[in-house]
Amino acid sequence: MSRIVSKRLLKHLALLCILLLLSACEVNRLRSIEEHYRQRRYAAAIQEADDFIARASNGAFITRAELARSSSYHRLGVMALERDNQELAIKFLKLSNSDAADKDLGNLYKQRITEAIQASDYETQLLYVNSILREIPRSDLVPEMMYRRINLYLDFRGDSDGAWQDYMDLYDGHPNDSYEVAARKSMERIVPNKKAYGQRLAQGGYFNEALTIFFELAKYPVVKTDEINQLIGETYRAQAKEYLRSGDYLEADRFLRIALQYVPDQRPQIEAMLQQIVGLFIEKGDQYLAAKDFDSALAHYQKVFEIIPDYPPGLQAIQRLNTTKENIARAAQLFEQGQRSEASGKYAEALSLYQQANSLDSSAEIQKQISGIQNIMEADRNPQAFARKIINQYKGGLLVNRINQKKKELLANYKASEIRDSGWKYLLSTSQYKYEVRYDLMSPRDTFFYVWQVNLRDRSIIPLNKISEDLMK
Repeated sequence: MSRIVSKRLLKHLALLCILLLLSACEVNRLRSIEEHYRQRRYAAAIQEADDFIARASNGAFITRAELARSSSYHRLGVMALERDNQELAIKFLKLSNSDAADKDLGNLYKQRITEAIQASDYETQLLYVNSILREIPRSDLVPEMMYRRINLYLDFRGDSDGAWQDYMDLYDGHPNDSYEVAARKSMERIVPNKKAYGQRLAQGGYFNEALTIFFELAKYPVVKTDEINQLIGETYRAQAKEYLRSGDYLEADRFLRIALQYVPDQRPQIEAMLQQIVGLFIEKGDQYLAAKDFDSALAHYQKVFEIIPDYPPGLQAIQRLNTTKENIARAAQLFEQGQRSEASGKYAEALSLYQQANSLDSSAEIQKQISGIQNIMEADRNPQAFARKIINQYKGGLLVNRINQKKKELLANYKASEIRDSGWKYLLSTSQYKYEVRYDLMSPRDTFFYVWQVNLRDRSIIPLNKISEDLMK
């Protein structure tokens, strides 16, 4: 027995020595890379860094090597600029992919834009404006470039839609920036046509499309508030008139009241129209009906006939009330029958009765019973498969995805042979409809034991330890 222990100890010591030697080797190689950089041997630093990053296992060392490589590319880019080799400089600055290099790259692109402006070269201006916006989206030059592209679109392309989209993006991302404020002047060339187009849509009966344009304009400081409110209010009022003509008084009332919020100066005219809408009584009666206050609902429906005798919507509303009362009573009977069937284990029959009750008088209680019965029936067919389905569907596959991500993280630091993966295990728990679900991951340094309890009746998942709880967040 002692010989076996001694052999295992020797193996562990040997492995530890190997790891220490590898770590020391990586330290030396990293020092070599950084020494190349300090001695301005940037190409050598890049070459060694590429090889080191591909082979190293220490994450912190890899990060340092990446920084040295990035800085080396940046320095090469600066040297290329000093030698007036701009194409080579652009290549190196892109490869650097650092904030400092991006700043130099942006300045170089801006210089080319300036040269293109002096040469009246529209295409080149747009090329490098787009390059800055696409390649350096976090640059301080973005507001200026968006402003420039707005005017390039307007002056050379006649692309009002593109210019407007750029202005919206500029305002959304950089409100009140000096270039955003300057762009408002450019929008004076677009906004009148947009307003006019919205008005033509409204006149043609395309109210929603017109309102979309007006509300979009209202979000930005390119039109006076009173002016855009007038356009919105007039569109809602025109829409209300259409509903009045079609006899849909409830919708007419709704749109007139919305219009009043935007054009309060038209209150006398709007209130005169509201007085004609007896649908208000029906609307209020419907609210009482929804709350199952049948006496109050009936009282409001009957007021309709004081204005319009035998008004069809009023008669229909009373019929709905009587049908609703009958449906509620019948649903209660079906629900009781369903409970008796469920208690007898006749789940299919119970489900049918609950569904019939729900179709007559839908409620949270009935829907809960339906869901519970459906879960039990599926669990009875194949409980383990159902437990697996619940786990897989939790928040769109959150648990499965995070377990897979954890495995990827371990594989990035260890060999596959060093990792023990139990896979998903489904074990019957404390009762017929409860399962314990486990997943174990073990590496040389870390151990992850995940365990949950799955309730098949209501599809709930309860974490049974802290790391399982954290995985669900």
